[in-house]
Amino acid sequence: MDVTVGIKKVTTEDECRELTGATKCIAFVQHIRDLLSINISQCKEQSCQKPTTIVESFVGSPMYLKWVCDDKHVSHQWCSQPQLNPRLHSGDLLICGTILSSGNNYGKMALCAEMLLLKFPSADQFHRICRTYIIPSIDNFWTDHRDGLLQDLQDKDFVVLGDGRNDSPGHSAQYCSYTLMENDTKKILTVHTIDKRMTDRKSTNMEKAGFQTALNELLEKNINVKEVVTDAHLGIGSVMSDTQGIIHSHDIWHEVKNLGEKNSECKEHVAQKKGNSILLDWCMDIVNHFWFSCREAYTYEEFVSIWRSVMHHITNKHEWILSHEGVNHCLHGELGEEERTKPCLSPSEHAHVLKDLATIVLDKRLLNNVGYYLKFRSTAELEGFHQHLLMYCSKRFAYSPPVYRARNRLPALNHNMNVERPVQKTKDGTIRYHRVFNKKSGRRTVHAVKTRKQYQYIQTLLASALIMRINDRVGMKMTALAPDDPRLISKHLAPIEPPPTEEFVRQQKQKQKISRIVHLSNSCFFDTVFKYNFLI
Repeated sequence: MDVTVGIKKVTTEDECRELTGATKCIAFVQHIRDLLSINISQCKEQSCQKPTTIVESFVGSPMYLKWVCDDKHVSHQWCSQPQLNPRLHSGDLLICGTILSSGNNYGKMALCAEMLLLKFPSADQFHRICRTYIIPSIDNFWTDHRDGLLQDLQDKDFVVLGDGRNDSPGHSAQYCSYTLMENDTKKILTVHTIDKRMTDRKSTNMEKAGFQTALNELLEKNINVKEVVTDAHLGIGSVMSDTQGIIHSHDIWHEVKNLGEKNSECKEHVAQKKGNSILLDWCMDIVNHFWFSCREAYTYEEFVSIWRSVMHHITNKHEWILSHEGVNHCLHGELGEEERTKPCLSPSEHAHVLKDLATIVLDKRLLNNVGYYLKFRSTAELEGFHQHLLMYCSKRFAYSPPVYRARNRLPALNHNMNVERPVQKTKDGTIRYHRVFNKKSGRRTVHAVKTRKQYQYIQTLLASALIMRINDRVGMKMTALAPDDPRLISKHLAPIEPPPTEEFVRQQKQKQKISRIVHLSNSCFFDTVFKYNFLI
């Protein structure tokens, strides 16, 4: 018995070309099984009884089959997808939902379907489905998830990490997303999006407004926040100075970055001088020593004592006399010959180099802000989350406020649902690692490989969208904007109302006409001058 009967094999070049031009559609497996039991060879009308033919049609992504006789009697019909309320199929809604929930862009997905000749929902249908069912389902799912998360944190003291992200750089940003993360579990507690119109069209004020809104949400939920870690944003600093009972710490990485830039200035203005290139080898060690000083010190005095020891260590002096209490020796162990690889500075020969280095080590601004770094806090995980957010909210595309809010909440759900997944292990039980090369720093790092992410929660989210659809008695009609929608403040981002399209086109044509006249006038003028000079 030939088990391949009924399975068409591609054997010729013409068949390969036919495959690329064949129409495709999306069908549910159960509906294909139901199709096997349909066998209608004659019209079901008692007065007709004529043979039937199968007529196919498409409505969005599903395929319809109708058994029709010559008199146009329809004996039976079949659809490749379950139908929701009239003229909307479950496959179309699920396609639109997965495009948004996976962080994809409709235009790219539609282009992929067009090249594949796959039947696909229209752009208008995609936007209406997302606006009416998908985005409300995302908002409701996130609200329930966040409330459950905050409920578990009741009656506990915890530290939150905060950071803002603009949708585009500089003063041209329209949106700012401010995120608060719990320091121990690394779970996102809240994500707030601020529109430029909510801050009098001043992009520089959005991060401060987003921080205030996010922090107030936690405090209103009676969450006992004992410490907040942010970057050195001046607006946030002014807010925290007025907030009692909460410690404000700064992300140490940002200060290390600034210190590294100062060392870069040191390279340009000191080490590049003749005879001062010896300092180039020590710049990275100075930065690393700052990390060490913040980690080891608990008070301002301890930090200053440890931090200043680099001025002695760089001259190969590891013990010294102090006239006051403090650290009078380096905190490293015994140095072997293999660890003494860098040339040391001589106090007499490199006095001018040490003097310039002291301006960096003993910088007043740095020492005055030491209190922000003694907790040794870092927002590195939050920075990584903002990189992950780019998958859902690319800076190359423009979104309406509800869509932008949903595309910020989706990666927060993705992060929280998968942050505690275990690492992968080999057959012998050892942890699997992956090497990464940083092109900017030129260094290699290694990290443990975690198991693949799971997306079961997306099924629950899409199911709620389907339930919302079958219970809907209004349909996908335009509804009023939400009370907090920034488009109620102003329909346009620009402070001046744009002219009608027809007027704008007329003005542009007038400018083009004037530019052509000026171009012709200049050409005639230079042509006349050339002829005159030639005759002379």
